Amino acid sequence: MFDRTVHSSMSRLILLLALPLGGGCLERGDPQAAAIFQQAQQTCDRAAAAVLYHQGNALMRAGQRGRAIAAYRQAQRYRPRDPHLEANLLSATGGEPAPRRAILEYLLFWQDWLGYGEKFTLCGAAAVATFLLGLAASLLRRRRLSQLALAALAATLLLAFSAGYDWYRYQYLVHGVTTQRETVARKGYAESYEPALTAPLPEGTEFLVVQRRGGWLLVQLAGGQEGWLPEKAAVLY
Repeated sequence: MFDRTVHSSMSRLILLLALPLGGGCLERGDPQAAAIFQQAQQTCDRAAAAVLYHQGNALMRAGQRGRAIAAYRQAQRYRPRDPHLEANLLSATGGEPAPRRAILEYLLFWQDWLGYGEKFTLCGAAAVATFLLGLAASLLRRRRLSQLALAALAATLLLAFSAGYDWYRYQYLVHGVTTQRETVARKGYAESYEPALTAPLPEGTEFLVVQRRGGWLLVQLAGGQEGWLPEKAAVLY
């Protein structure tokens, strides 16, 4: 038989954990306002993706492959399941690999299935569900509701972590693409330094920015190699 004392403590714990997550969504108790906000966010995301997608197409037609790749990559954050975008990006990159994925991205296998805004929307919905289930479990003292609330809380925390990781890789990390036909990566931040690689980088080479100094970028390539590039030879996003 389910221990009501444990049940009550569990319900209070769920509510306590869910309040910071769901409180903002439930403020003023207006679900209609929350729905309008989510719809507006989705509309904004779709508009941003469309602008970036068409910008990438225009840049490809203008022969600016590096800048087109940057535009497509940004659009992909909001439209990860768009087959036309994927095909255009594949054409622009020529099948070259993007900067290597972190191990965490293999564990969060759904990370590239959902758009940037979709993760935050799902996180907010899961937080609201957690709060409501926790409240119902506390009032009705039903074991099944407590179990559902715990499951919703676990989903909320996982989605919050997933959304936070997207913020880290999209807002905190700086990505870039070379825009010149050939760019020499050097061992230091000046033309006087020797090349860091055996061959110049072709246009459209993607990288992560490690450091910036005096108009130069220390970058990490898809294979893990590092070198300094002049900032004028790349576009960052």
